[in-house]
Amino acid sequence: MRNIILLAANTVKVTFRKKSNYIVYFVLPVLGLVLSMGMHSDIGTRLLTIGIINMDGGVISNDIIDTLGNMEDFEVVNTESASIDNLLLDDKLSCAMIFPEDYTENIIGGNPGKIEIVTVKGKDTTIWLENYIKMYTENIYMLARASGGQKEVFDRLYEGYRGQALRLETARVDDQAKDRSITLTSLGFLIMFVMIGTGNTAEIILRDKRNRTYYRICSAPVKPREYVLSNAVTNIVIVLVQICASIVMMRWVFKINTYVADWQMVVVLGCFGLVAIGLGMVIVAFARSSYEAGAASTLVITPTCMLGGCFWSAEFMPDIMQKISYIIPQRWALDAVKTLQKGAAFNDIALNLGVLLAFAAVFFAIAAYRFSITEDAGRFI
Repeated sequence: MRNIILLAANTVKVTFRKKSNYIVYFVLPVLGLVLSMGMHSDIGTRLLTIGIINMDGGVISNDIIDTLGNMEDFEVVNTESASIDNLLLDDKLSCAMIFPEDYTENIIGGNPGKIEIVTVKGKDTTIWLENYIKMYTENIYMLARASGGQKEVFDRLYEGYRGQALRLETARVDDQAKDRSITLTSLGFLIMFVMIGTGNTAEIILRDKRNRTYYRICSAPVKPREYVLSNAVTNIVIVLVQICASIVMMRWVFKINTYVADWQMVVVLGCFGLVAIGLGMVIVAFARSSYEAGAASTLVITPTCMLGGCFWSAEFMPDIMQKISYIIPQRWALDAVKTLQKGAAFNDIALNLGVLLAFAAVFFAIAAYRFSITEDAGRFI
């Protein structure tokens, strides 16, 4: 144990002897937090623009559109179906509502059609709109059933209904979606920088082999496994400091409510930290040079962070990509945070933590096996 502690302390000293590592380990995560705040700075403050494609033109669809248009926080814009995708991608529309043909007649006939709501910003933007449309459609459907399919009877019932019930009131509330989105985006950047940092620390093993320092250490009463374990211990300490520093910055400097208890956040990110350390060890174990290790880290970290939802919500990806993302540990870590943000108990993320620990165990096992069967220094460039 004493050897491990001494070697770990030396690794920390060697790591931070290079001043640029302070930027990689501590400054970049803070910059990621600032960037995520900038990305979400207009959430909850800008006018919600709703594009309308009304292929019905009936009284019911027009009443819905008029109700939304009369609200001060929303702007209703008529648009064409051919341009809807470009308007959404260019952020000129927050969402779009598409009323199908004969929407009014189908409701009167007892067969309500479905209003399609399209957005690229996720459920947080449209959930209230979907719930309102669902509630309104159900009420109109009940009127249609009561009228027995007779248009004159329905018109009288609907005239009385819309004079009383066709209202959508708004009230200002705390914008939880903004802080939650900032938290998830910040954690996505933190996860990426944790992976980069753990890879850099693990690469010290390669540098020591190249400089023959590794063999001089092992010629002393130090076992190779103690040397490798000391590197892992160093990584664990650095990762925990990164996590705690990021939480402090979010909570007390930028005043962001993460909606997750600090200790729960540390546990989730700590479990992912073990995954990142194990992955870094695997890359170092199989790399024959520092160049190979750096290239492998780049090829692994960037695509997996993209698939895992670190840069954008996984809900934005196609279904096939969402399914593939479940083999990425980043997805399980971020999903655990999302679950906790919804008010779930800590026990509800037991599966997520179990999967992360399983990833870590597999990576450490592979790295340990590889280190045990090779003692060849090879060529390091």
